[in-house]
Amino acid sequence: MDLNGRVALVTGAARGIGSGIARELARAGADVAIADIGGDAEVAAAAAAVADEVRGFGRQALTVECDVSDESQCVAMVEQTVDGLGGVDVVVCNAGIAGIGKLEETSAAQWERVLAVNATGTFLTCSAALPHLLEQGRGSIVNIASVLGLRGGSGRISYAASKFAVVGLTQALAGEVAARGVRVNCICPSSVRSVMTVGELMDVTGMTEADQADALWSQVAAKRLPLGRSVEPEDIGRAVVWLCESDMVTGVSLPVTGGDGLPKS
Repeated sequence: MDLNGRVALVTGAARGIGSGIARELARAGADVAIADIGGDAEVAAAAAAVADEVRGFGRQALTVECDVSDESQCVAMVEQTVDGLGGVDVVVCNAGIAGIGKLEETSAAQWERVLAVNATGTFLTCSAALPHLLEQGRGSIVNIASVLGLRGGSGRISYAASKFAVVGLTQALAGEVAARGVRVNCICPSSVRSVMTVGELMDVTGMTEADQADALWSQVAAKRLPLGRSVEPEDIGRAVVWLCESDMVTGVSLPVTGGDGLPKS
């Protein structure tokens, strides 16, 4: 895969799935803007580390602070990417938060926050980036949804609803802009080993050691998934690169799951 000369913007790129996407885009030749929430020293340090990894592939890197639920910050994020890296060709809407709880356990405020980041954040990022892509007559948007956006998920009412929204937005927007040179797809991961999923495991089990929870996550995934290992952030990144290079693919919701749901022999 060759993305030389292209500029990619990845939201939620400091850690987890987003960092794996940023690395794989850089490995394929793209310059990368690493966007994540501001006001958190730990996130800022993680974003700087990902930027260093991108530069290690010989590519340009830029870190940008952005709360994707804020329209003005999304506009500023895209403008900083264009100014700092010379344009934008690939937009990956990855920023998201977890939402655990059945309907009767979920407050209106919790529901609204999950939808604001996962669904509205995707909408606002697409809205901010789309004029640049349309002006140049080409571009690729890849939204990160979830298998729960395809089949639902008991006990994750707000998260599943937000990811169904991402899938629907992807398919609708793909039809709107296809004739103008912009492709829009989404990836629906499952069982990805990341900061968010391991953190969820710690909350559920009461484990206090992240390394221990990480090891348990990998062991459980290896036993449960037909392909025999956990899905890694780089697996999602390679799927993103493939979608960016696949000129006749648009409006697709691509599961990247390790065979989750298939019968194991």
